[in-house]
Amino acid sequence: MHLLVITNDRSGSAGAVDPAAVLVERGCVVTTATIAEAARWRGEVPHGKLRSIQRVVVAGGDGSVGCAAALALALDVPLGVVPAGTANDFVRAMELPEDPERACVLAATGDRFRDVDVAEIEGQPFVNVASLGLAPIAAETAEPLKKRLGAIAYPVGALVSAIRTRPMPMVAEVDGEPVWAGRAWQAMVASTGAFGGWASTGTTRQGDGALDLVIVPGGRSGRELMFDAHALVRGELAQREGVFHARGAQIEITTRRAQKVVVDGELTKLDTRTLDARVGDRPVRVVVG
Repeated sequence: MHLLVITNDRSGSAGAVDPAAVLVERGCVVTTATIAEAARWRGEVPHGKLRSIQRVVVAGGDGSVGCAAALALALDVPLGVVPAGTANDFVRAMELPEDPERACVLAATGDRFRDVDVAEIEGQPFVNVASLGLAPIAAETAEPLKKRLGAIAYPVGALVSAIRTRPMPMVAEVDGEPVWAGRAWQAMVASTGAFGGWASTGTTRQGDGALDLVIVPGGRSGRELMFDAHALVRGELAQREGVFHARGAQIEITTRRAQKVVVDGELTKLDTRTLDARVGDRPVRVVVG
């Protein structure tokens, strides 16, 4: 089997295993690429170089998976995922092996697949969650703690961010229809819904051509926010009373000024007040067994 192996040297646990070496030992033909090359190719695939690729295998964190998934779609091949990040939320959501070497073998030999929607927000692909509000502040707080605390850095960052910030005014539309206007602590646009180290929005439908919008309203009391956080950890936030939830293929969120957004764990500043998230026309096939 001919595999395209994409690696990201900046991922949280990069270097724990050499996926290309493991796969070559298993008899695979391997072409390697960096995450930067994958990002460039997904817009204009060099078909001559990659024509014989049968699977894309990405070894990186959640921020790498979306880019690799978009390239796998462009090549019309399945995607295998090897955990090499800090939280590895996508791996957890798909119930994939957490051991990198086992994950390599599964990515090459597995014959069961699960469809996952690949979304884009302002042109940036993602497979888990794009969020604004509390999440970017939590991500900034967690960043220097990752090496010492690992995935626990995310809930610690969330606790600190809840103290430091206030709800922001926003307007949301789903498939062109206004659905929300008011202040919110957090807004999340979800595909798998895996979020920030063990947590989940509680939206588990995948591969059906729709994204979930989950909004935590600004009028929540401190006690309600505590229960909201607990529900996020339990994967039940979307079902909480008073939490707004809607589904659609295109979701727009407009704020008073450009916001920092966390896209699959990666903090980014988008230079627009209106965030446009939309799902692709077909899902990626992820190797799961």
